[in-house]
Amino acid sequence: MPLSRDTIITLGNKLAPAAATLGRLRALVDDPAVDLEEIVQLIRLDPALTFHVVRLSNSVLFGLREKSDSLEDAVGRVGLYELYQLVGLAATQQVCQGNLTTYRLKASRLWENSVATAAAAELLAGRAGRDAGLGYSAGLLRTLGRVIIDAAAHGQVYPGEAEWPSVAEWEKTTFGVTAAEVTTTLLTHWRFPAELVESVRGHFDPFADEQSNIGAGVLNLACGVAARIGLDLPGETGGWICSPAKLTLAGVSEEDLEACTARARAHYVLLCATVL
Repeated sequence: MPLSRDTIITLGNKLAPAAATLGRLRALVDDPAVDLEEIVQLIRLDPALTFHVVRLSNSVLFGLREKSDSLEDAVGRVGLYELYQLVGLAATQQVCQGNLTTYRLKASRLWENSVATAAAAELLAGRAGRDAGLGYSAGLLRTLGRVIIDAAAHGQVYPGEAEWPSVAEWEKTTFGVTAAEVTTTLLTHWRFPAELVESVRGHFDPFADEQSNIGAGVLNLACGVAARIGLDLPGETGGWICSPAKLTLAGVSEEDLEACTARARAHYVLLCATVL
């Protein structure tokens, strides 16, 4: 039975409330007149997210000498962009809590892939002159659709790359929708920026539409970086083959990609240390 939009939104609101908060936070961070109290009130609506934000603000990622004891302290002591990163990490932790039996995928591997892709997308977006924060968010959230499909799969299990080399084709055949399409449905509903939504929508094939999708090209290459450092997901590897056309679309060079791979690996290690 095809997975309906209503089912996708219902499951998304239940399984990933912090991801919706991240979309609302983006709008506040982009507002030059934002009051920090607005941000505090938004995060406080989710007690689990509040806990994660306070805990992560005390991590090695920020290197602050004094620990934050409250959400107000945490919000006041880190920059807005850093706070956005922090909430993104916390949201991803919430999403990646359970193993995905539909994909025979451990929650830890899904989280590792998300963080590595986010680190790479942030760096590549900066090299390409794009919004690094949107690249980071796209990398973190692009696999959200897998979590939703897993919750609605009713026993369906991806048979593996030997039978279905492309997991997206298996999803489309089995559920009438791909995980990327599920993710874009949720991101649109949660009012994430259109640039981010289009990046996720087209990242498996940045050339599918006549109109250039630079963000999708950046995200595609970032997924390839995650695969290079051994954190790929089953059924996706064939989509991340680097080509001169992809590099041209994303506005980066092979040298940029090599440098990004080394830096993304180091950044990934730091982010992992942050959440331990």
